[in-house]
Amino acid sequence: MSKPDVYILKTQLDGEDALNDAAFATPAREMLRALDIDPGNRAVMMKPNVTAGAPRNSGIVTHPAFVGGMVDYFVEEAGVPHERLYVGEATSRLTSKTQRDLSWARSGYTEMAREKRVRLLELADYGNVRVMPGGTVQLHNIGISRWAASENVFYINVPKLKTHNLGVVTLCGKNQQGIMIPVTERHLCSDAWRATFGRDDKRKQGREWMREEDHEAWQRTIAHMHWDVFLACRPDFNLVEGIVGRDGNAFYQGRNFPTGLAVAGESMAAVDLVAAHLMDFEPPNLVYLQVGIERGLCPPSIGDVNVHLVRNGEVAGLTDADRFKADPPFEVYRDIPADYAKKDLFDEYDPNAEDFQITA
Repeated sequence: MSKPDVYILKTQLDGEDALNDAAFATPAREMLRALDIDPGNRAVMMKPNVTAGAPRNSGIVTHPAFVGGMVDYFVEEAGVPHERLYVGEATSRLTSKTQRDLSWARSGYTEMAREKRVRLLELADYGNVRVMPGGTVQLHNIGISRWAASENVFYINVPKLKTHNLGVVTLCGKNQQGIMIPVTERHLCSDAWRATFGRDDKRKQGREWMREEDHEAWQRTIAHMHWDVFLACRPDFNLVEGIVGRDGNAFYQGRNFPTGLAVAGESMAAVDLVAAHLMDFEPPNLVYLQVGIERGLCPPSIGDVNVHLVRNGEVAGLTDADRFKADPPFEVYRDIPADYAKKDLFDEYDPNAEDFQITA
């Protein structure tokens, strides 16, 4: 079997304007151009990580300018009309339209979509298809967004390079929770808890009682769920936004890393393996990858992937991924006693630190 191909693009972030919108938009466009991504006659749906509704510069959400750079490529270089480009995310069925609009606006996507003339999709509004793939372990009848499942749609998974308090990393596999419809079926953290520990009172006690082996058992359950979703719906392409990565617990406790990285490829598993490697997570210390390898869905090691460098809009050839590893490495904060000593590493991000408004 041939090795999957994964592509790394490294942007130098220097000077006062290092993190302006161009720093995010240019590498996204350059990556797609170098790989000559062609959706054929299909519409394009880009699925970023926007579920937290955090401000655009928080490091928590896929930056809207990164997706804007992708839009520029498809319109200006791939010839895709504006009206066939979409950005999709799903929120709770109980979320009001005002709250949805607020979430899009907080994260900068309302402004980006207006400027680029693309449509924002609330994926939950369009229903699902039920998929029962073979070889699943935890989830067997999976509701998938009609937009992600359609043969007439080129579905691009656009996660953020960051850590997570349960999954340890939030990359392509975790980002696919947002294509699970109805959204009541994608509360996988809670579902994995019940599947691992049962319906007892431990959840009400918080995680003060949890040993590392307990947390790893919980990780293993949700990892199986993420790989089950992968079997139900494989993205056509994956592009990780790591221009600014974030560690900590995935939300408001963490550090932002201006790494200048974008990681891409058709193989979701291989992209996650390489992206995790750049954060300093390998199969021996990342249950998500262990499970994927055990199930034959993920390459056993980075040596089983052809890693290429993209430079100046072209594929520059094979490269050593170690050259691009974060220094210092990303640290996860799992909200369990074993990680309490790490807490001082991280900053508390104030969600109200950035002004935003909804413009009609």
